[in-house]
Amino acid sequence: MSPHHPRPPGRTTVPRDRDTPTVLHDSFLVRENRVLDVDGHIDRMVASSGWPRTAFLPLYENLLRAAAASPGWSFPLVTLREGQLTYKLRPLSPDALRTTVTVWTPEEPDSRRVPWHKGPEFPLQTSLQRQAKSHGAEEALMIGADGILREGAYSSVVHWVDGALVVSSAPQRLPSVTESAVVRAAISSGYPVMRRPCGPREVRAADEVWTLSSLHGIRVVTAWDGEPVSEAGIAAEFREHLQTFEQDVAMWLVASPSTASPEQREAREYKDGK
Repeated sequence: MSPHHPRPPGRTTVPRDRDTPTVLHDSFLVRENRVLDVDGHIDRMVASSGWPRTAFLPLYENLLRAAAASPGWSFPLVTLREGQLTYKLRPLSPDALRTTVTVWTPEEPDSRRVPWHKGPEFPLQTSLQRQAKSHGAEEALMIGADGILREGAYSSVVHWVDGALVVSSAPQRLPSVTESAVVRAAISSGYPVMRRPCGPREVRAADEVWTLSSLHGIRVVTAWDGEPVSEAGIAAEFREHLQTFEQDVAMWLVASPSTASPEQREAREYKDGK
């Protein structure tokens, strides 16, 4: 596009390196002009693409302005494909959100090549999720050839044992913005947090198991391969805690994130209740 003509508000071009995945995605829930950790989502795109934060900020700012101008809820999708950065606002009904989930274990181990990037493996993940639905479940579990539970097809998986939050230390998974927020909430509330590789047998025997995603937030696992899973009634407290972490979209925009220092970002997050 000619430099004399502004780009459409939903599209930005960034340079592409040969090591950058051909497609990357990001998505997050905008709930009545509030969102959980915009900066964490941008930082993950920066880490996956290898490009500077300034290459992404104009599009995220345009996206959030559009969200602020739209009533209700939305679940924006950001896509970086062949150097083209675009977004779709995707209005959402609150009725689409769920607080519980049933999970299914595929027979084959996780075959993703780049699970730490969001986007390149979507065809495989979508296929597994469809298979889960054919088995009467809502989410497929990604288990490595080593027998370690990595995550869900479109979610992180954490569990609770004796009042402690247990988070997977498996490296073959997507860095989860929602998981990071849950860990922060647990620490600030005085709960122990442990990181270790866990097999599915250990996880399903836990006091409570959650899947975490930017769309649904915390979903309590109620059934695993058709068998019931224990529930300890912990989730409601953490859902409320995560809402206190949400940032006001207008405040985030006013803070000029394209030039904000880490100290300014921390101050903005503190004002928004973090």
